[in-house]
Amino acid sequence: MLHKLPRLFRFQLSQCGASLVEFVLVFPILAMIIFTTIELGIMLAITVNLESCVMAGAYYGQSGSFTTGSTPTASALAIMQSNAVGFLNTTNLTFTIQSFSTFAAASSGGAGTSGTGNPGQVGMYQATYKYSPITPLVAATFGTTVTLQATSYTKNQETFSS
Repeated sequence: MLHKLPRLFRFQLSQCGASLVEFVLVFPILAMIIFTTIELGIMLAITVNLESCVMAGAYYGQSGSFTTGSTPTASALAIMQSNAVGFLNTTNLTFTIQSFSTFAAASSGGAGTSGTGNPGQVGMYQATYKYSPITPLVAATFGTTVTLQATSYTKNQETFSS
């Protein structure tokens, strides 16, 4: 038994495998942080894309322009849909275009009239996306479904160009 005692002390003082044990303990935490950061970046990219869709539709809709054989509302909606690219799953994407008489009426939260509206009215262009988080930390923080939304209000030109 005494001849095994020095071997036990050598094993106790040995650093072999310590780095591996530390790596195994730290890696899951580091991986969670990295994947959560990536997912938050994806959510930000989706929000920026929604804002781009809304701004393009608002710019087009407020001018009263439309493609031949269509309406201003359908044309603005087509512009918004054509800008929905990247991480967006179009089945989770909803566009809304409404018009109001004034900005005060639009900001009151009431329902407006469907469509881009008439000259001088206020148009509300909105894109809503239902996002399902993948990482547990994001899902625990925001819920199993996150609603990402972008809205733009713009006043239609007083006279529409033809």
